Amino acid sequence: MLCGNKNVRDALSRMTEGKRLAQCLLFYGEKGLGKKTLALWFAQKLLCTDSGSKPCGICKNCRNIAAGVHPDVIWVQHTGKLQGFSAETVRNVCSEAIIAPNSGDKKIYIFSDCDNMDVRSQNILLKVIEEPPAFTHFIFTAGSRQTLLPTVISRLVPFGISQCTEQEASSVLIERGYSPENAAEAVSCFHGNIGMCIAYLEDENLQRLAALTKEAVRCIIDKREYDLMRAFFSAGSDRNSTLSILNMLECVFRDAMALKIDSSLHCTGCDYEGASALSARLSAAKGQHYHKCIGKAYAAISANVNVQLVLTALCAELMGGK
Repeated sequence: MLCGNKNVRDALSRMTEGKRLAQCLLFYGEKGLGKKTLALWFAQKLLCTDSGSKPCGICKNCRNIAAGVHPDVIWVQHTGKLQGFSAETVRNVCSEAIIAPNSGDKKIYIFSDCDNMDVRSQNILLKVIEEPPAFTHFIFTAGSRQTLLPTVISRLVPFGISQCTEQEASSVLIERGYSPENAAEAVSCFHGNIGMCIAYLEDENLQRLAALTKEAVRCIIDKREYDLMRAFFSAGSDRNSTLSILNMLECVFRDAMALKIDSSLHCTGCDYEGASALSARLSAAKGQHYHKCIGKAYAAISANVNVQLVLTALCAELMGGK
């Protein structure tokens, strides 16, 4: 189900209806915004056989694409610990891209979650995405366009994907069978990001991480360094969990600085009350300091530095401030 991003969908519709159909697209934005759902929708739009509004959702092509069994819509497989795309996989795509479609006039390769696609694999792709066969299309999804090489980006038409409204997100959650109370709780944490709202409602670990983030904010406000360290360490040594907390904490800091400028601004983090309390205490210099601290810790953990050492240093820096 697609919600929001009407401007993007309208632009894609105009593109398919006109004579300037881009063959290489990038959908980018934070996790949970529906980038892969949009890629699926666009693939259906390209291959739909209905004579009316496309995608119809009921023709054979639309149904096969939705079921993941259409021979001309290929979801390129991830490989390795980082779930990137190996050089061998990309070479195979380049070799097969010149082969005519199986059952229609187009074939579509979808490279989803390209954030860990290495430089070598991207360089191998350059030739085929620069001059793709007339019947071959490529769709890429990523958290940020900066994760891809400038030479690759220059060959793609990028579309930034944004959140839908909180009302739309709440309606979707309730339609999926969640109670209004649970839907409201999820939306208060992840707002118009439907994917993350669903993940929050179905994943107890994500609920725990959001609660730990809120506890960390309270500790920072009250200057309780020991309790802050305990909140961080409660996530364990798992890197992904720790990175999730740092992401959510950064969003709260960003909200706090935004609220200093305009108290009516819409927040994007998981703790409006914490952000509001922080905004009354943070100077611009302190907010910038927090931002740099979180960014440095995130980069260190991503680079495989010991999680507990990084968090210990982060606690001292957050409490020290400037």
